[in-house]
Parts: sequence; structure tokens; C-alpha cells
Amino acid sequence: MSSGERKRIEAKPVACDTRQGLCGRGCGTIRAVLPDGEVLATGGTRSGGFNDLSGAVHQAEIWDPATGDWTTLAANAVDRGYHSVSLLLPDATVLHGASGNADDVGGAPFPDQKSHEIFQPPYLFKGARPTISNVPATVGYGSDFQLDTPNIGQVAKVRLIKLGSVTHAFDQDGRALTLSFTSSIGGVSVTAPANANLAPPGYYMIFILNRNGVPSDGQMVKVQ
Repeated sequence: MSSGERKRIEAKPVACDTRQGLCGRGCGTIRAVLPDGEVLATGGTRSGGFNDLSGAVHQAEIWDPATGDWTTLAANAVDRGYHSVSLLLPDATVLHGASGNADDVGGAPFPDQKSHEIFQPPYLFKGARPTISNVPATVGYGSDFQLDTPNIGQVAKVRLIKLGSVTHAFDQDGRALTLSFTSSIGGVSVTAPANANLAPPGYYMIFILNRNGVPSDGQMVKVQ
């Protein structure tokens, strides 16, 4: 291909049926990708129409892409619908909060919720967590880089998750990748994503997970 030519690359996404979940939630539901690859659903309402909080859903749910199954988990305390957020934090918990700043079909305002709650996913109750003791500030596409960890023999997975940008029940920057790695002296050698199509440039959290599926704290890294 000459320098003056352009090649069109056709994306071929793979679709799968996630079903609606066990709680029948709809408008206002927020989903956050977790370090172990599962997806957390929070907030929303099961009632018809736009943001009818009479059917507000409080119980969290997790979807497992490996099996397609949903699991119902602990409930939050506050009705959270339209304009609520859920955001993965570096300690692998999820910040769930806000809601409101909108009117119902009759013009009455939904209650503004300015509080936030912290959800602790099940993996935080499965034993000791691995740790990352050092990570480069910046990694280049396709490069190999070192993650230092005292838990070399326990590392089962390395995950790269873009920092969230959540609004209107949607994470505009939701993206997560599983990176290949090999054991090395003092840690693991990890291969960065090949190009910006796989991982748009910017800041990400990188996690290591042990054989029990327990993640480390996420460390910030810039991909470019």
C-alpha cells in the first residue's frame, strides 16, 4: 500500500445476548466493567416510562460474560435513576451516586441526590490481594513493560481499564483489555496494546489478579 492510499478496515464486533438481568432494571441503569472482567449493574428503575422512580432498583447485579449469568448482590440505600453514575475506583471498589436534575413527564422535578455510596464487589472478600510495587508512568503501543510485584507466582491475569467518564447512564470511555504477560525477575513483563484502535491514547488503570480472581489496587499508566 503506497503512502497516498488509504485502507478501510471493517470492524467485526461480536454481539451476545446479556438478557436484562434478574431485577428487570431499565432507565437510569449504570454498568461498570470490573477488573475481573465481570460487569456491575447499579441503579435504574423497573417501571415503564422515563425515570419512574416508583420502581427504583436498589439491588446491584453482576453479569458474568463467561457464562452469561446474572447474580443479585447487596442493595444500596438511595433511589438512583437518571443522571446517576457508577465509576470504578483505583482500589477496585465502585463509586455509585448522584441522580436527578431532570423533570418527569408532568414537569415535576425528580429529587436531586448529591450523595454517593461505595460498592465492594465480591472479589474483595476472597482473601489477600496481590500488589504492584512499581509501574512505568507511560507505555508505548506494542511495547513490553515491567510490572514489579512480590506476588509473581500468583499472577493469573493483567487487566487494563480506561478511566471512566460517566454521564446519562453511560460510560463514554468504557474500555477494558486483558494483556498478555510472562514472568520476569522481580515481577511480570507485560505487552501493551498494539495500537490506538485497541486502546485509545490516554490514562488507564492497570490491575493484576491472582488465581482466586482477586485484583490488586489499580495503578495509573498513560498509554500512547
